[in-house]
Amino acid sequence: MFADRRTWRAARRLTLALTVGVSTLVLLPTAASAAVPTPRPPVALPVGIEPMPPYQPQTYCDPHDKPGVVAFGQLLTATYKDTSVVDISRPCGTDTSEHYDGRALDWGAYYKNPAQVAEVNTVFAWLFAKDAAGNPNAMLRRLGIMYVIWNKQIWGTWSQKWEPYACSGETACHQNHVHFSFDWSGALKKTSFWTGRVSVPMDPPHPLYTSLTQHEVVTVPATSYGVTTWFALKAGLRYRLIVSGIYHYRPVRGDNADAECSSSYAGPKWSALAPGETSGTTGLRDLVVNGTSSGWRAAVATGGGCNSTTHTYTGTLVPATSEPLQLVINDPDRADDTGALTVTVVRLP
Repeated sequence: MFADRRTWRAARRLTLALTVGVSTLVLLPTAASAAVPTPRPPVALPVGIEPMPPYQPQTYCDPHDKPGVVAFGQLLTATYKDTSVVDISRPCGTDTSEHYDGRALDWGAYYKNPAQVAEVNTVFAWLFAKDAAGNPNAMLRRLGIMYVIWNKQIWGTWSQKWEPYACSGETACHQNHVHFSFDWSGALKKTSFWTGRVSVPMDPPHPLYTSLTQHEVVTVPATSYGVTTWFALKAGLRYRLIVSGIYHYRPVRGDNADAECSSSYAGPKWSALAPGETSGTTGLRDLVVNGTSSGWRAAVATGGGCNSTTHTYTGTLVPATSEPLQLVINDPDRADDTGALTVTVVRLP
């Protein structure tokens, strides 16, 4: 849902954390809900089981419904005909939400509707129950669900208990729907609930960047030990990298560097060799791309391979394998650095 992670953080900062168990929230089937059916797995489940799903927050924009989320929504609405799928993907915003990468399901149920409350309670009891081997939260683990929000409460794999959820209004408080966020294995339908085989939680995928009409922009902080792009470049395609900006490699304001050159308070002229560097092959204080700092060409040449006016450089890359970019500024003493470089990646025809 909108601002899920931000609101979750606010809830977790509450100094008086309520340990609200399943029974407190009336999440176990009562006599009135004893006849409510439970969802059924589509395959025979294995003896083994997945570990608790890791928390994998949304890190890039890909608002396309993921198959595991779609399938779970269909399972719920087929089991409970009076409920609905409110939404899965949403256009990306400036906050963080698994809706923005298609990994969140809002299942429509109303907290003042007794029949729907009974169905929600039954689903929760089913998700959090032990299996025959004594594994707690068995169905939740087999589905790859990271956290659940319902009626001003949140249950997350990080705490494995219900806690208060700071909110205002029926929608923000999840009183007219239940929110489920999935890890990547669950979102991509790779877990044992769907396959009958136990899976190891997978890392976020890196979609191939092949568009000729859009570009990607990546920020590389000077203090970072490396930035991995959320997207991957496709093997054999041509890409242009355009990098700009200045960072400070020491607290002294005169000690500046860009992607290729640097200057210092003692020698303000920009040079491809950093102070104390004897060979350009070391690439000290350069921007390193996939392990190499060579190949930068000044967009505006001002001497010595430097661009002391716009501090913009370009390079062409044809990757041998499909993989994300690894970007890092080569400064072994980065703790006192400030600033960042901006890299724009453009697919070439």
